[in-house]
Amino acid sequence: SMNEEQKLPYKEQQSKLRSSYEKEMEKYRADLAEWKSQITCAQHLPHHGVNQVGKEPTKPKRFPTSYSLFCANAKTKPQIQNELRGKSLTERSQILSKHWESMNEEQKRPYQEQQSKLQLMYETEMKKYRTDLAEWKRRISYIQHFPQHGTSLMVKEPTKPKRFPTSYSLFCADAKTKAHIREELSGKTLSERSQILSKLWESMNEEQK
Repeated sequence: SMNEEQKLPYKEQQSKLRSSYEKEMEKYRADLAEWKSQITCAQHLPHHGVNQVGKEPTKPKRFPTSYSLFCANAKTKPQIQNELRGKSLTERSQILSKHWESMNEEQKRPYQEQQSKLQLMYETEMKKYRTDLAEWKRRISYIQHFPQHGTSLMVKEPTKPKRFPTSYSLFCADAKTKAHIREELSGKTLSERSQILSKLWESMNEEQK
């Protein structure tokens, strides 16, 4: 009968194989995610080319400041239009700046509130823009890697690593190489062989395993 000491080598071998399997599985999951991403892209671009991925998304125009909003509004007022008429660009800027500086907080508030609303809209548009840009770049990258793609040119689905054997399986494989055990198993049915190997394993102590 096998004691724990005899079973120990098989348990240690299983532990090493499990560690190797877990590393392979981690790489497999990353490769599988990338493969699925390429498949999704290919499904969206069945006859791709640069024209099929669409144009690069347009970056939203930055929101105007409260002062810019004031200037745009001020230029529509007859009184200020008269002040600005015939003046150089620098002189116009100075006139508008003085008007802005002479206003109190209550007078400036409508422009500041309008800026806040436009800023929120801008931030929402920028969030969508970043998402669209990332997707566009992903498609461009796909085309660069697969200029004439088809199923035959696609990267194959990653192969899932084979699960590590148990210490008992390792023992059985090793036991079948030993002459005295082969002789004991000779002529027996599959069920009888399993029973013999199981009894040998159960008779081993932890150190043997």
